[in-house]
Amino acid sequence: MNTNTNYILFKKKRELGEILSDTFAFIRQEGKSLFTVLIKTSGLPFVLLLAASAYYTYTSTAVFDPVSLSKGELTNSGSFMISLGLMLILAVVCYGLFFGSVLNYIKVYIEHKGAVDSSLVIQGVKKDFGNILALGLISGLIMMFGFALCILPGIYLYVPMSLVFAIMIFRNVSISDSISESFQLVKNEWWITFATLFVIALLIWVIGLIFSIPATVYGLTKTFTAASEGSLSDPYAMIDWVFIVLSTLASAAKYVLYTVTVISSAFIYFNLNERKYATGALEQIDKLGTQS
Repeated sequence: MNTNTNYILFKKKRELGEILSDTFAFIRQEGKSLFTVLIKTSGLPFVLLLAASAYYTYTSTAVFDPVSLSKGELTNSGSFMISLGLMLILAVVCYGLFFGSVLNYIKVYIEHKGAVDSSLVIQGVKKDFGNILALGLISGLIMMFGFALCILPGIYLYVPMSLVFAIMIFRNVSISDSISESFQLVKNEWWITFATLFVIALLIWVIGLIFSIPATVYGLTKTFTAASEGSLSDPYAMIDWVFIVLSTLASAAKYVLYTVTVISSAFIYFNLNERKYATGALEQIDKLGTQS
């Protein structure tokens, strides 16, 4: 049980800057406890995902060998497809566990005023995992349909679809109700929601680039060395275990950073919910009436 005296109120209106600052304030306060839960719920799938990412990095080098491609050949295409398939499947599982773990952690945090029992979080993750995967698949297909029509419909649909997981977990509603409610929430609030999501995504992208610098620098160094030695045509001369490890660590950092997006989606949801329904304000009024 984690008792937090500096309780962060989720159910209130926030501007963009407050959503950002409170997201990182929540990470500072609850990060250790939250990541302990993530290790319990997502540790093994996450390790398998990193292994699959490393295998994908290795196989993709041979497949995209410029010499082979110029001849119309695909080297080790079977291994590449297997590694890609494994990585995608494990990524879907990990993202589902990340969403379920973080949002259920916040749900318990809210219900118990900052005192988080990890066993309750894990129970919630087990209960919601199947629905999260199904909702992720459906919302993904909806966005793919939007992007297939045109870029703008895809961007428009991304905004409500980014809230469906929070709606399902915090309101305990069905998949269809989560999707329909997401459109209701962003109605007349689409632009500010889009701006918030864009700023958060940009911030995470910049932080992710920082973690990618070692692999990028090492890769460029290997490229220049291979060019000077005349071995540039050999794809396996371009990679070694150091490059694979650095690339895998960069990928790990990006996956972990995604928890920031999940936490911010909770703040965005409660901000929109408060603007539409003022549930948090009504709860505070009821408490004052009870106390008096």
